[in-house]
Amino acid sequence: MLAREGNYQKAAQRLNLAQPSLSRSIQRLEGLLGTELLIRGHQAMSLTASGELVLNHSESIIQGVDTLRKELQYLQGKSSGHLAIGTSPVPANTILGPAIGRFIDRYPDVHVELEEGTWQNNLVKLLQGKLSLLITDVRGEEIGHEALVQCFNLPTYNAVFCARKNHPLAERDSLSLEDLRQYPIAIPRNLPAGVVELFGDLLFEYRSDFAGLLHYDAFPPINAAMQHSQMLALTPQVALLDETVADELHTFKPVDMPKLDVCFSVVMLRSQASVAAKRFLQLMLSNSKA
Repeated sequence: MLAREGNYQKAAQRLNLAQPSLSRSIQRLEGLLGTELLIRGHQAMSLTASGELVLNHSESIIQGVDTLRKELQYLQGKSSGHLAIGTSPVPANTILGPAIGRFIDRYPDVHVELEEGTWQNNLVKLLQGKLSLLITDVRGEEIGHEALVQCFNLPTYNAVFCARKNHPLAERDSLSLEDLRQYPIAIPRNLPAGVVELFGDLLFEYRSDFAGLLHYDAFPPINAAMQHSQMLALTPQVALLDETVADELHTFKPVDMPKLDVCFSVVMLRSQASVAAKRFLQLMLSNSKA
């Protein structure tokens, strides 16, 4: 608060403390750490290099202490647990819903938060301690930060093309990628590096015979769009496991389709101590084996 306000009187007011009490607290902290944290002026104060370092670490330290307190209370049955899940769009719309349902049934005393976004943004929040774990459709070895995080790869799923049931291509017994060129194509926004190139220039928006390209995060609106157009979509086959969706679509795999698998990973901090997070990971791993 002192760093934010730059003034003892204002900081003390914000903290609802007497100014001498705040001064003594800072002095005790400096004595404990064996270094000066503040450069004190007549009208204002600023941080020393040591003060900047302490400030940079303080948020994670306070958050860690708060998390420890909550975990202890949860183990003692004094409060509900907390599980903050970050997810990228593909697993959010496929494997995650059933997993959360099973988890809530088994552990109704856990408060679950679900945050959808790109895996890159959610990884930052995981490293900051704002998420308990991350479910992503990027292979664990592509995440990086090996010293800080651990990745648990779940089963892979084939990628397929799909279209509405009465699409002109649905009548063909055999297809090649060349047959897809005359139709608009929807593809996931965050495809792993190098995937687009596997299809030649088919997914290149500047090819001479361009027929339309759409990048999507969530599959449900794409399904609706396909029902009203001749658009095709590239998607993991797991997105079509729902019977309602499967009944509306025709899936096909061109004879020259490149090998393309989608792998989901559970990503956690190596220092993760959350009971709820470990239970959720165990549920995901046991279901993948089943």
